[in-house]
Amino acid sequence: MRRRRTILSLPGLIILAFLLAGLGLALWLQGGLAFSPGALSDKRQTGVALGGFASHAEFERECRRCHLPLESLQAELCIECHTTVADQIRASAGLHARLQNVAACRVCHSDHRGRSFDPGQDALDDFDHSLTSFSLIWHQVDYSMAPLGCTSCHLEDEAYSVSLLTCSGCHGGHDREFMVRHLQEFGEACLDCHDGIDRMTDFDHNTTSFPLLGKHLEARCAACHQGGNFETVSASCESCHQEPPVHLGVFPQDCAACHNPQAWQPALLEGSPFEHARQTGFSLERHRKDFAGDGMSCAACHLEDIRQIDLSTCIICHADEDAAFMEDHLSRFGESCLECHDGVDCMHDFDHSLFPLEGRHAEIDCAACHIDRVFAGTPRECVNCHAEPEIHAGFFGLQCQLCHTTSAWFPARLRDHRFPLDHGGQGEVACQTCHPTVYAEYTCYGCHEHEPGKVENEHREEGISMNELQQCAACHPTGKEDEAEGGD
Repeated sequence: MRRRRTILSLPGLIILAFLLAGLGLALWLQGGLAFSPGALSDKRQTGVALGGFASHAEFERECRRCHLPLESLQAELCIECHTTVADQIRASAGLHARLQNVAACRVCHSDHRGRSFDPGQDALDDFDHSLTSFSLIWHQVDYSMAPLGCTSCHLEDEAYSVSLLTCSGCHGGHDREFMVRHLQEFGEACLDCHDGIDRMTDFDHNTTSFPLLGKHLEARCAACHQGGNFETVSASCESCHQEPPVHLGVFPQDCAACHNPQAWQPALLEGSPFEHARQTGFSLERHRKDFAGDGMSCAACHLEDIRQIDLSTCIICHADEDAAFMEDHLSRFGESCLECHDGVDCMHDFDHSLFPLEGRHAEIDCAACHIDRVFAGTPRECVNCHAEPEIHAGFFGLQCQLCHTTSAWFPARLRDHRFPLDHGGQGEVACQTCHPTVYAEYTCYGCHEHEPGKVENEHREEGISMNELQQCAACHPTGKEDEAEGGD
């Protein structure tokens, strides 16, 4: 059986052509809306308009803004409005620059899913945060153990920016005192130092060009890295340690030649610890400031060479303060200042108690005993200054203090003579009567005509030995015979 062909008549073809033309016109007028799989998102941000639109829904009838098949990639059309993303891609910086499939925007951000659909949130559901420079290993929950959501840290803007106020607010709520100090020391750019792991916890400063040794280990980071500056901090000493006024202009700027991180003081001079008092014998205790109260530098005394001192600087300085005193001082002691002065000063609290300056001794000049400014080893015996008088030369000995005092050399007096000087009842007897040879020895035989043998026998009967026999005053302190027998 032959199949019958159906042939449209001319009027039918004209009607079909009109139908097709009308359909094409409708599709053109609707911008492809007839093929739309659903309504576009009306998600918007207050005050934000991209490409002149606040949301995708506003250009829903203009399909060509996002779809130009065979003419342009869809991603290129996206970034015409989303210029911030375009800037990230061009600068190879930011989140979108880290995405391998950055040209496939629709993989992360779909649409046509209704007015309330959020394309941004859609991307976050499967977002890999490890693509960012901040790990969430320590930011899963807050201090109260409540889960942290994306908006806990991020603003709901196009770039999903991090609000650093949330960092300081959250951490400040946990430890306000620490956070206030931390912000003062390092500023508010939290992400410059912190990556969430945190990258500073195991940071070893010794791997840098400036190892932390000695006292530098005790310094707070902010002492050198002010305002959170870690990239351009100078490693030179003078950037932290101002040159001390005491040696300003005397030493070169090479601080490390004398100082080290173990301690700023004592400084090293030619490799050995330098302490002015120990190395030079002259303390700076009373030479920190001049008479005007201004600080004294090394150059005040060491005019040209730090290893040399011109004593004329001592004389000039002190003469400017008191010319009359200095003139008298120089005439009495000369210009060798360091022979007497050590800066403390060695004479200002000198204790002369080894030889008390009492009586007339308190009135004499130092140079009277310390001839030629010799102080150490000056003898203390009277005879060194007072020649033995001829009247008792060779007789009384050299224990002058037994008869003389510092109040006056004359008149002399016997200071310790327990035996009565009027022994015998005829007034004071002459010294030579009992002390015929020397003052330190005496005899009773000069007046008492004893027979030695008889005296010895009598005393032996009393149990007195021959050695004791010669010490008459020991038994007869007042010269009375009955004293030895216990009488009055």
